[in-house]
Amino acid sequence: MQLSKHFSLAEATRSTTAQSAKIANTPDATQLAAMTAAALGMEQVRALLGHKSITPTSWFRSRRVNALVGGTATSDHVGGWAVDFAPPSGWTLLGAAKAIRDSGLVFDQMIMETSRGIIHISFDPKQRRQVGEQRRGAGTPIVWRLPS
Repeated sequence: MQLSKHFSLAEATRSTTAQSAKIANTPDATQLAAMTAAALGMEQVRALLGHKSITPTSWFRSRRVNALVGGTATSDHVGGWAVDFAPPSGWTLLGAAKAIRDSGLVFDQMIMETSRGIIHISFDPKQRRQVGEQRRGAGTPIVWRLPS
């Protein structure tokens, strides 16, 4: 099943943690609707970054999977709104994050996770356009700005 032209349900629910723990990582109808909205946001990110391939590293997480990976209890991954991805070829992490920040793209939070080399973006309907950097990984402070 496709969530959008370039993003599938299979890739949005893929989880090595779920596979290893032999648990389902299956969204309900509300989560699936959020994932579809997030996929449309990711289509805009893909277009902004030059129609290059973007492969999500983490998207939907069931509550059990989220707990196993050490995600926060309020993680937008559980709702299906958040996507983690590495910048596509030709983009630095900071360059991609700044391009998203400086665009008119509607999102709730975008966090450049420097230690992991990924961008976390949430399309939660709050649409606060919060932009930050997390330098040292999960559970460490987020600085709510990007470096110069």
